[in-house]
Amino acid sequence: MRTVKIITDSASDLPAEFFEKYDISMLPMGIVVDNKTYLDRVDLDLATLFEIIKENPQNVPKTVMPLASTMTDEFRKNLQTFEHQIFVCISSKGSGTYNLANMVKSEIEEQIGGPSNITVVDSMSFSAGYGLAVMKMAKAAYEGADFNTVMSVFNNNLERTHVFLIVDDLQHLQRGGRINPSAAFVGEMLGIKPILTIKNGMLDSFSKARGKRKAIEMLAQLLLERVKRAEDTNTYFVHTNASQEVQLIKDYVLSKITPNETMTFELGPCVGSHTGIGLLGIVFTV
Repeated sequence: MRTVKIITDSASDLPAEFFEKYDISMLPMGIVVDNKTYLDRVDLDLATLFEIIKENPQNVPKTVMPLASTMTDEFRKNLQTFEHQIFVCISSKGSGTYNLANMVKSEIEEQIGGPSNITVVDSMSFSAGYGLAVMKMAKAAYEGADFNTVMSVFNNNLERTHVFLIVDDLQHLQRGGRINPSAAFVGEMLGIKPILTIKNGMLDSFSKARGKRKAIEMLAQLLLERVKRAEDTNTYFVHTNASQEVQLIKDYVLSKITPNETMTFELGPCVGSHTGIGLLGIVFTV
């Protein structure tokens, strides 16, 4: 019998089939673009987002927290059905979602007059950097694991996860205020591609390469240098509207090692709104 319910936000970027497969509830983030607020992965997909941006490049999207009412409804629904419900969210250093969830939890506990079964977890990560750990914990929960085991599975996978991303659209980063105009201009002129990682709960610059090909080679090497035993690693290849290029990375990596598990998938509007089109990434556990 299942005793633990897993909930996450849409910023986790899990492929849709896993929400159904492991009965994971998703709370959609909001995407504000063209003076309209959309629900991430509900009424806005990545292709539509990029079409809106393409029509007006100055239309810089912004992400907002899930609706408090949606979160409240989800938490209350699970109060009697499960012994525990665990909500894992995007890093508190990049969103107010963690604080909102704790506020909703406190309000519910005040209403019921005591402690609830709600646990709120700050992933201190972004996108597949925590989404894949959520997938593993949800699998354990779905198979009947208890609360402590489920949390152990999550923490173990999260601690072993590495994320490296190539950002292709520097102008998009500049319009969103994430790099200054001079850096974007010089980077575009010289073909410099930043390589980002996740550090201390924030997206952080790790390195840079001159030209897309060099950046792709560096991305693959970052994985290969860190893998001691291929059979112990799970490797995921992610992108935003760059399926052909991400396949090149995948083919190269798989010509060198055979990971325990591999998957390729496109990230959602929440990440795409920040990075723009052409993002390439490797997410892996060691």
